[in-house]
Amino acid sequence: MPSITPKQKRLFVVFLASLALILIGFLFYVMMHRERARLEEEKKELVTMERSKMQEELSILQEEFEMQVQKVRSGTGYGEKNMHLATDSLLEQLGTAQAKVNRLTEELKAVKATDAQRINALSQEVTSLRKVLRSYVVQIDSLQRANMALREENQKMSDRIATSEAETRKLQGEKSTLSDQVARAARLEAHGLRVAMLDKRGKQTGRIDKIRTISIDGIVGRNVTADPGRRTLYLRILNPNDQSVGGGARFTYEGSSLTATASKEIEYGGEDLPFTIYWNVTEALLLGTYRIELFSDGELLARTSFTIKD
Repeated sequence: MPSITPKQKRLFVVFLASLALILIGFLFYVMMHRERARLEEEKKELVTMERSKMQEELSILQEEFEMQVQKVRSGTGYGEKNMHLATDSLLEQLGTAQAKVNRLTEELKAVKATDAQRINALSQEVTSLRKVLRSYVVQIDSLQRANMALREENQKMSDRIATSEAETRKLQGEKSTLSDQVARAARLEAHGLRVAMLDKRGKQTGRIDKIRTISIDGIVGRNVTADPGRRTLYLRILNPNDQSVGGGARFTYEGSSLTATASKEIEYGGEDLPFTIYWNVTEALLLGTYRIELFSDGELLARTSFTIKD
């Protein structure tokens, strides 16, 4: 058997060493490939988890923004011009933020799971939106407190106005009542009405064909509350058919215009004042009961009646 030379030994050792290095390199490559694949898989899982988390966060952000919009519309900023302008501005900003949330949601659905760089950029935008939301929450809460204070002040003002109006109505009612009482107290009254039927000689008669004049005597009563001065007494005689006789001056009573049978001017000074009013008969008289009413200043002073018999 031939012997191995030292040179051959060296070559054999070099061959074995090279083979070992190749094996080691192959094993290292396989291990690195497996590790890289494992890392890529883990990275993919992490990106998937991050995308799912971001989708959930975007959904929550959308709900939160919508909640803030409803808070602004329902309870903030209506009642004062400055408040109204502030809420309009907030609603516009919230609308812009909601549109951005919708854009990010659609973009996140479209981005590839392997595009970690873009997903990371989207994550930063979501973080920025969370900060924006917090700032809006602070502004809206501040506006709500201010609006609540304004509403409370408005309510207090409304209560004060209502109280003032109630007091005014009460005073007006009391004033009206007092005015009515004063007006009633100042009304003239007459008493002691007496009727006389006179013939052409001025003597009393009971014969219907002899009556030429009817005289009414009475007294305008004392009333220191009534204003002194000239007054007109209006006498109204109604025949048995309840028709006014004569055709004297017209006057107003309870909104109606009436015709007096006769009238007389008096000078009233607040004390008892006797008077006599005559009516010269100018029409055919009827048998029966006649009513007499005496008016002045639009008020009924007294009434009586007399009867003409056959």
